[in-house]
Amino acid sequence: MPVERRDWTPHWGHLVAELVIVFVGVTAAFFVEGYREQLDADRALRQAGAGILAELRVYETKGLAYADSMNAHLDAWEGADRAGRRALPTFFRLPGAPGPPTAAWNTAVASGVASGFDPDFRYRLGYFYNEFSGIQLNYMRHLEFIEREVLPRAELGADAFYDERGNFDPAVRSRMRLVWEYAADLDRLSREAGVLGDELEARLADE
Repeated sequence: MPVERRDWTPHWGHLVAELVIVFVGVTAAFFVEGYREQLDADRALRQAGAGILAELRVYETKGLAYADSMNAHLDAWEGADRAGRRALPTFFRLPGAPGPPTAAWNTAVASGVASGFDPDFRYRLGYFYNEFSGIQLNYMRHLEFIEREVLPRAELGADAFYDERGNFDPAVRSRMRLVWEYAADLDRLSREAGVLGDELEARLADE
């Protein structure tokens, strides 16, 4: 009986074709998944950027307004003091929460979304928020002093801050100098918030 001969070439070709199809399918799936993940990352970055932009606009507008108000009150008191008129010390207290909003930036950092910003811009944002946090700590110390040392005496009138020779309380005066420094820092950082906000807004518009 003759031996049946089989040509294995077509069989191997079929297997190779199936392997190629599987490889292409898996590779395409990876690409699709990677593309989807990139879209999700871009969407998360835009959402985080929008939140940070809203925070920066609050810093810019309210910070400048508060700094101007502080300087106006301090200048008025200094003018009265130089003229020899006894006046209550300026004890400016920020309305509402003692600190500005930071939730959008903190969430972006904690979730890792902030890493989507380029390194230079991310550094500048981080530096800005860190600086603002620092001056807010100074303000909180000032506020504690005001509530402890100034407000109770203010009920007695301006004379409570002057000695028998007409000299103003040096401890309160030194605190008022710190308010001037805080107002200057607040003005500087609020303007920086405007610069960062404009840059972030342009970045979001380009995406």
